Amino acid sequence: MLYNALNKLNFEGTLQIVDSNNYKHEFGKTNPTIRIKLTNKSIERKIFLNPGLYIGEAYMDKELIVEKGSIEDFIDLVTKCYDEFVSNNNFYKYYEYLSSLFKPFHQINRHVRSKKNVAHHYDIDEKLYKLFLDKDMQYSCAYFHNSNISLDQAQKDKKQHIINKLQISQNMQVLDIGCGWGGMAIEIAKTTGAKVKGITLSENQFKTASSRAQKEGLADKVTFALQDYRNEKESYDRIVSIGMFEHVGVKYFKTYLKKANDLLKDNGVFLLHTIGQRGNPTATSPWIRKYIFPGGYIPSLSEIMKETQKLNINVTDIEVLRLHYAHTISHWYKNVIENKDKIIKMFDEKFFRMWEFYLLASKYSFMNMGNVVFQIQIAKNINNLPLTRNYIYN
Repeated sequence: MLYNALNKLNFEGTLQIVDSNNYKHEFGKTNPTIRIKLTNKSIERKIFLNPGLYIGEAYMDKELIVEKGSIEDFIDLVTKCYDEFVSNNNFYKYYEYLSSLFKPFHQINRHVRSKKNVAHHYDIDEKLYKLFLDKDMQYSCAYFHNSNISLDQAQKDKKQHIINKLQISQNMQVLDIGCGWGGMAIEIAKTTGAKVKGITLSENQFKTASSRAQKEGLADKVTFALQDYRNEKESYDRIVSIGMFEHVGVKYFKTYLKKANDLLKDNGVFLLHTIGQRGNPTATSPWIRKYIFPGGYIPSLSEIMKETQKLNINVTDIEVLRLHYAHTISHWYKNVIENKDKIIKMFDEKFFRMWEFYLLASKYSFMNMGNVVFQIQIAKNINNLPLTRNYIYN
């Protein structure tokens, strides 16, 4: 069944699959040629039934072995025709339909569950993140003025781009929802003089961020709290949220946006930075949901706008960052490969293969499958910002 389905696809390259009986199947007739080996009948059947889950699992478990080319070449090739595979496969089309219907149940992110979901990804050994992120440990999309810029510079430019969009000035009170390891909050305090509170559900990130603020001599300007956003009570001139909305869950979009808007003072501005789907809403990849981000979901712009309209929220600017995240992940992946032995020693080879697959699947979701990054600016009142966007770039 798998091979019949693959015969219907237009590959941009050639895919050779050596099956469990050592018979070679070939699909496509152009370069490059990628060859994989599937080691047993069971994984052939599973990949046909649910490629979104079992291709990643097969690579982790060495049931899928790349014999010619690289795992990156393979992921690039298959993600280019993934939509075509779904549209030609009635069984999987039905599976995708059911997944979309049940996606709210995949993201039941009440207070306790949210903390567990965050811990699953962010409270593993912090040394891992230090091996592949930039010096400031920004675990989100950087901002590349061109593709030759270093990761450190691109992350610094991302922070400055956001500060410009928020027009942050001295004496302002700023909230950073989902503050990570504290880099954004510290940068705001250092460059603007504003007072910043960062909140996170990750115990590791909270400890590191608090320690960094102390070492930087910014304890009077920056504070961090181990806290759910729903429990925040103060009012703020500015709010920033980078890479956190993907963990909120569809059922909680309205709660999240209402809470952020309610926390703004009359002069307030909120900048929401989130991965987004360019097309129609679809369920989270089952492999990503199981192994990487339980409770996670990538929203479409229509899903966000639907809630802002209901709440009568002033959306004042939307920027779509297209390939910036693909460039970011390319740097992360290079660093991971360079530190392969260290990562295997810290965890094991299966974990390394999982992390490798995660980064590559993410990179090519931006290259080939329609993922982008949205920066959505919201103002409490429509006159809180200049009439044109010139202030962002001056």
